[in-house]
Amino acid sequence: MNNIKQYGCGKLLTTIILAAVMLCGCSSHEVYTLMPTPVIYQGLSIDPFAHLNSEHKKTLTQVFYATNRIPVYSENKLAYGNDYDADIHLGKAIIRMGDQNSSWDDLRTASLSYVEQSEQDKQVILTLDEIIELAELPAESNKTDRLTPELTPDLTQEQQNYINLINEELSKAVDKEIMLFVHGTKADFAGAAILTAEIDHFSGRDFVGIAFDWPSHQDILSYLTGTDVERALNSSTALKQFLIFLSRHTTAKRINILSYSAGGKVTSKALYELRHNFASLNTVELKDKFKLGTVVFAAADVAVDVFLDRLTAISELAQQLVITITDFDNALLASRLFMGGEFRAGTSDAEPLEEQFIVNNHLSNVEIIDISMGQETRQFNIAGHHYWYRHPWVSSDIMFLLRTDLPAHRRGLSAAEMEGIWFLSTDYPDKVKKAAEIELQGQW
Repeated sequence: MNNIKQYGCGKLLTTIILAAVMLCGCSSHEVYTLMPTPVIYQGLSIDPFAHLNSEHKKTLTQVFYATNRIPVYSENKLAYGNDYDADIHLGKAIIRMGDQNSSWDDLRTASLSYVEQSEQDKQVILTLDEIIELAELPAESNKTDRLTPELTPDLTQEQQNYINLINEELSKAVDKEIMLFVHGTKADFAGAAILTAEIDHFSGRDFVGIAFDWPSHQDILSYLTGTDVERALNSSTALKQFLIFLSRHTTAKRINILSYSAGGKVTSKALYELRHNFASLNTVELKDKFKLGTVVFAAADVAVDVFLDRLTAISELAQQLVITITDFDNALLASRLFMGGEFRAGTSDAEPLEEQFIVNNHLSNVEIIDISMGQETRQFNIAGHHYWYRHPWVSSDIMFLLRTDLPAHRRGLSAAEMEGIWFLSTDYPDKVKKAAEIELQGQW
């Protein structure tokens, strides 16, 4: 009854209806379409693709992956199902943007032209064209010393081939960085790989994208009943080992992590464990060893008390930590309503607790982006659960952030009265374009 009082009747009813839709409307045969054009590119003031050479001006693009799903073979074609595996499978996925007849010019035009989500006939269809598994990696360390878990320095030939391919792509990238995407619940392998490719695409194809795909089911019931919550938490060890693997063997200048929704459970737990496994290292040594750059928690479905317990450790590992929140995220409201626990870290209800913790613990590299703040003057709210890539204003900040690793005040965001809180003001589209001109000097 207390939870019901906290939400209010109107919001509760809306949440229940939305949850019912989620329960009944889930399908593993989702059609994936290109996200709306980020506002930073609208009006052709900035062309993120102008610098690309012919090798990258293609409708077929690739991302690397690491998954602890069990592989499934059908008619000699590789896929990954929903079963949990003790090993991590490493490879690359080929994503097609558009149909067989689409050209690069078609894709570029669509990418820079804002199209309403309702205009389905104008949407660019995204498909997983091919999966190529290259190697396997143990999810558990083979070292007995729990305080210094390291992978063996001797890689198998298959593992080395995977690393060589990543390093080859890093050598050609504008940003010598990795962007690791950790998906939320209901995602299948295709969805995780495709969204990783989209983020890479709209960031100018300037870094190396890797999807970390944990074995969620494609129905919300598996999450609400706790099955996929357990899988998310259990997958933290695999993510931790994969980060050690990447930091030790790739030539990446930085490894950035973008976690979404339940992916925040996987990521926050993995980073917390990573920091405590290397408790003897100071913050400078940690940052140098693991090369973690920007870590983003978008719409994080993590109870705020758990999140705050982990926050200091994550702050010590990363160069920059960004948390996005909104005042009405139907999925996070439903998560708390049906599963209990504290406010979720990605909601405005958790904001004062997070802000107080950041200030009291002097976490100067942590920023909160309150995307609902300023809605009265903007005359619209930014809400829902998919806002970070479906709303052109928020996706602009995410892409600009991943491309530059800049702090909020240099990305066109406005400071709130509370320390460490930032928002998108009414003139954000102009401010972010101006910021890009200043920071990138016309060269995306």
